[in-house]
Amino acid sequence: MGPRKTALWRYQEIEDLLDESLSGHERRALLRRLTRVPVRWPSGADRPLSEATLYRWLRRYRARGLEGLMPRPRRDRGRRRRLKRKVLDRAVALLREEPRRSLTMLCELLRVEVNAVVSRSTLHRHLQAHSAYPGLRREAKGDPDRRLRRRFQAARPHEIWQGDSKGPFPVRFHGSRIEVPVHVLSIIDDLSRATLASAAVKTPDLRSAVLVLRAAARRWGLPDRFYADRAGVFDSKAFRSGLAELGVHRVRSKPRNAAARGKIEAFHRILVLWFLRELRHQVVHDLDHLQRLLTGLLESLYMEHRHRGLRMSPRQALAGRLSDRQVSTDRLLDAFLVRVRKKSHPKTGEVDLGKNLFKVPRDLAGRRADFAYDPVDLEIAYLEKPDGNRIRLRPAVEKTTSPSSETEKRGEGRLQAIYDHWKGRKLPQAEAGFGLPELFALLSKHLGRSVPRDEAEARSIQDFYRSKGPLARKPTEEALGKIFIRLGPDRPLATYLAVLGSKIQSPRS
Repeated sequence: MGPRKTALWRYQEIEDLLDESLSGHERRALLRRLTRVPVRWPSGADRPLSEATLYRWLRRYRARGLEGLMPRPRRDRGRRRRLKRKVLDRAVALLREEPRRSLTMLCELLRVEVNAVVSRSTLHRHLQAHSAYPGLRREAKGDPDRRLRRRFQAARPHEIWQGDSKGPFPVRFHGSRIEVPVHVLSIIDDLSRATLASAAVKTPDLRSAVLVLRAAARRWGLPDRFYADRAGVFDSKAFRSGLAELGVHRVRSKPRNAAARGKIEAFHRILVLWFLRELRHQVVHDLDHLQRLLTGLLESLYMEHRHRGLRMSPRQALAGRLSDRQVSTDRLLDAFLVRVRKKSHPKTGEVDLGKNLFKVPRDLAGRRADFAYDPVDLEIAYLEKPDGNRIRLRPAVEKTTSPSSETEKRGEGRLQAIYDHWKGRKLPQAEAGFGLPELFALLSKHLGRSVPRDEAEARSIQDFYRSKGPLARKPTEEALGKIFIRLGPDRPLATYLAVLGSKIQSPRS
């Protein structure tokens, strides 16, 4: 539809509002009625007009007539938006590293690494014109599940929470040769798809399930209903009893029916695309480091990414709204206490509660009694008396906790760059084990002599490393090898450093 036909269609929609005999109150009432009736748009979609759109069209028509209702042409009309060559080459290199990277992840990595803000459509158009892109797409082609499913959606935030675990997936921590199986437990809001709490754990048990639910409840409050599969992590008696005590209805679900929980299954597919595949190219030190990387990815990319079904991001859909059902920390602790009846040792007075030993009072040693312990904090246990009161038990062996280091561990990789960008840091991604001494050794190997030879040479190499570093081992070795083959070994050291510096990009943030 041309601009004039579009202007005529807009005029027909506001024609009734242009009647001068209408008072201001009557015009506002008519305008509100018009916003409730769906209309057929030139694009073929059926949806109502908003009040802001009608007011804008009225203001433009009164100012400029029918010409004011014509759509404004784009400033760059007739010109194709082009990417810089280094940005496109970097996108292709990221695809070669991981062919199944999504366009959203590519745009985020380009923004973090080379400070280039690129839209998905522009990046896709340029990649399609690249000669290497068809081969990369054939390599990444899979067999996704395309089955149809029925849909449901909550009417308001925090009406329904969905919980599930993804895993196990192998993670090799830095300095270890053994792969550790790790699971990701998550709780999302059914309406906004926002992640309310997420945790990376080694075992999906009752402790991890209670840990995630308590974190979500402390931050947002309690939901009306909780929806999860029939896995043991969310289907245990202690977890169901805790939900019932808090007044949260657990939605009954059938086993082996993943399509019924489509929203959190779709979130898991995003988790695989954006997080699990990137872990192959990320140095991870421990479980706490993995948890920080997961939190940084969800908060900076997933919560800000526009959802096609919502037509907004999960953060905008949630809008920071809290639940009407707030809960105290003490009640959250009491609700998920595991209650057992056991007999303590007659001589030592010890009783095993939650893989930890506790001391009972001397007069109750060797007698059967009711106990309750916290599945998350194993230092908390109680002896429950018949009158309803309870006594806090002390552990049989007092554990000494060593002071933890306040310095966060960091590892080279894309997820670390996203986490640092989310935290507002601008830190270089240095490769472990390759610094200034290794650069001295590499130059000594190619020059056939000791480097540095004197103080001036050492200062020049140090200044070069400060301005161009940190450097990655493999690209630096390959670049220096080609430079020495092309220039020969008899040039001054400053010549080799100048050529090497021209091939190095600035450190990414």
